[in-house]
Amino acid sequence: MSGAAQKTRPGAEISGPQTVQAAAYLSMSIPRRKAWCWGGSLAVVLGLMLEALPAAAGESTDGEHVAPAALEAKDEAPITAYAYTAHGSSKGIVGAQGYGSTLAGKGQKATAGGGVLVWAAPIERLTLVLDAPRDIYLEGHFAPSVAGIVRLMGGPRGFSLGAIGKYKVEGFGTDPNGEMEHEIEAGILLSYVDAGWHLDLNGITGFGLTEDGEIDTEARFRLGYDLGSLVRVGLDAQARFRLAGEKNLLNGSSADFAAGGQLMVGTGQLYASLTAGPATMGLSTSGVVGATAILSIAGAM
Repeated sequence: MSGAAQKTRPGAEISGPQTVQAAAYLSMSIPRRKAWCWGGSLAVVLGLMLEALPAAAGESTDGEHVAPAALEAKDEAPITAYAYTAHGSSKGIVGAQGYGSTLAGKGQKATAGGGVLVWAAPIERLTLVLDAPRDIYLEGHFAPSVAGIVRLMGGPRGFSLGAIGKYKVEGFGTDPNGEMEHEIEAGILLSYVDAGWHLDLNGITGFGLTEDGEIDTEARFRLGYDLGSLVRVGLDAQARFRLAGEKNLLNGSSADFAAGGQLMVGTGQLYASLTAGPATMGLSTSGVVGATAILSIAGAM
């Protein structure tokens, strides 16, 4: 048989023209195989990138448009005037609110106060709130407090259920001997947010850490409605009842309240709010209904 027709047996050495042909085949097939491998890898990467593009552009993979997340400070604030939200603030959000307040009533001197409230959500479902006011209800005394809101169920949209624990200094006024009084509060929070409506309901009970054993319970309520993206209008209110203890409330009664219409204006990271209306809370005369107002400027990031 001629050399051109010979077949190489398995294990036999290749020499002569066959060596050149084999080398040429290998030199061409190896780059081809590498190219196919790289090409396949690039195809997979490109496919994943194309699949992720709709979500990055604000659309889900099934074509439904999803609005990109944007910070709205009005929705992140755990409290504006009286009522707390059950869902608190979103994880990683930090905010601050500076406010001024005033109280006036027949037969007594008008008082003015204010303070700074700071909140932060270090982890999911937990919002910490630090309030440092010069309290108009305590004759201008400094009355700091620290609170924690825990979201138990739900989220910032729809129904949510939460709990609050709070420690407050001078919660029941100033002791005749000049000593500070302390109070621990605990309560249940319920919120509902949908279609521009905002509803908050709170039931909170406070226990005075004194020998008098004073116990108060509070009902707090807020209802708001968004008139577009800039303006929210509504009501915010608080009613307090003395359940136990020798002392009545400041007005000599076992119950008092503060309430008002509420206007919030702002968008994005900043907003301002005004809450004004009738009040007996903090008045020293029984049977008198006065007026109170709270002006706030707040921001979140």
